[in-house]
Amino acid sequence: MAYMTESKQFAAPQQAYEDTPALGDPSMLDYSLRRVGARPLQFRGAELGMAMSFTPDLPYWFEINLFRTADGGFATAIKTFFTSVDERDVFRAWQADTLDGAISQFEAFDPAQDIRPQAKLGGAGLSAAELYGQALELQARIAAARQHYAALLGEFLYELDDA
Repeated sequence: MAYMTESKQFAAPQQAYEDTPALGDPSMLDYSLRRVGARPLQFRGAELGMAMSFTPDLPYWFEINLFRTADGGFATAIKTFFTSVDERDVFRAWQADTLDGAISQFEAFDPAQDIRPQAKLGGAGLSAAELYGQALELQARIAAARQHYAALLGEFLYELDDA
């Protein structure tokens, strides 16, 4: 399991002329970011910042990445990692034309979509009180995930603004 975004080297495109110079800044790398339900987001760029919220006591953590692309845009990535082998890590990535657009993608992300019920909700034989208790437990876990992500994003944006 990868804990940090790694660049992936693509096969070099064939050049039309042998004397054609290499394009772009040599400090930029080729990236391929996995995404749930979509093709990987591939671009040439440089990572501007990364933050990770790993906490040993929690069953999940987040990693967020911000990239500047060679074409002048931005790419963002949000990854949710789980400690349980029964859970699948979730990877999301987007492109934005501006830095404000990229930051808005981080701010619009709702970590509640990655929180799953621990027990199967419903079922025959459960009383209304038991269903209500399961719903309260799920609401508490969602609130904790939102708070955890908000703390990470707040630190990340503070450090980005301070840089």
